Amino acid sequence: MLKVSLLSYTPYAEKIVASAAKLCYSPCSIEEIGEKLTDEGTSKFISMLSKIGHESPIEHANFTFGIEGVSRAFLAQLTRHRIASYSVQSQRYVKENHFEYVVPPEIENSPEAKEEFLSAMEKAQESYDKLAQILMDKHKKKFISLGMNSSHSF
Repeated sequence: MLKVSLLSYTPYAEKIVASAAKLCYSPCSIEEIGEKLTDEGTSKFISMLSKIGHESPIEHANFTFGIEGVSRAFLAQLTRHRIASYSVQSQRYVKENHFEYVVPPEIENSPEAKEEFLSAMEKAQESYDKLAQILMDKHKKKFISLGMNSSHSF
């Protein structure tokens, strides 16, 4: 299930962006620039920045979202854009006891395809669990042979 939460943001982001852009071209101090900016002036200035493609000042505004319940395909597309920083849950370090997945709309709308997809997801979970156990047993055996306590949680 898709879930998006706004965790934090830059207050007065538009004013920060406009101030940062104006600073590049103004002999005034940043304080003076900020004092002279009106809401209407800020809005017009940001529209002008957008039209001329001067996008780097936008990097001064920050928004942090928590996004859950999306596909890896979605994440691959999202992270292609350099104007953001990403922290994605590791598939190497986080064991998936019951992984979540997104059923693509085209598959959702076809009962036969959906049945096959859900079956494939169940098989993938079973294979993942088997592989994780095989590797856990292998490493546990190795660590015990090196003198690690067998009661240690692996």
